[in-house]
Amino acid sequence: MRTKVVYQSTTGNTKKVAEAIASAAGCVAEPVAGATVSEPVDMLFLGAAIHGNDVDALVKKFIEGLDPALVKQVTVFSTGFPEHKEKAVGIIKGLLAQRGIVVTDKCYFCRGKFLLFNRTHPDAADLTGAEEFARSAFTRQRSARPF
Repeated sequence: MRTKVVYQSTTGNTKKVAEAIASAAGCVAEPVAGATVSEPVDMLFLGAAIHGNDVDALVKKFIEGLDPALVKQVTVFSTGFPEHKEKAVGIIKGLLAQRGIVVTDKCYFCRGKFLLFNRTHPDAADLTGAEEFARSAFTRQRSARPF
């Protein structure tokens, strides 16, 4: 299965989760600033968090540049404050849907440190959870294939 992990990280939290997902997926996590999808990908993991009440403009630009014919499906992940989970994931999923790109129902989210809040996150359990989530995403995708 061809897999790619792309992320945007301002504080380093989403980068840590992206690297855990990439480790489980057997690929390298790429920052969104230099990432492209020029060959077919079975699974694209895309991660970003809310900063300033929105996802970073680079994430939006990356999504706008995706060719739906090259991306079979996307799984979204995010870090931050729990109350921002639905917003971050919702924005990313909405932008992908506008491009006609299939987005999986499941997403991964964990707390991320910011200033004095969530100071220990993402922690070892969060990163193990990200790896397990990635492995389960592959299992779900294989079981969804027609025979």
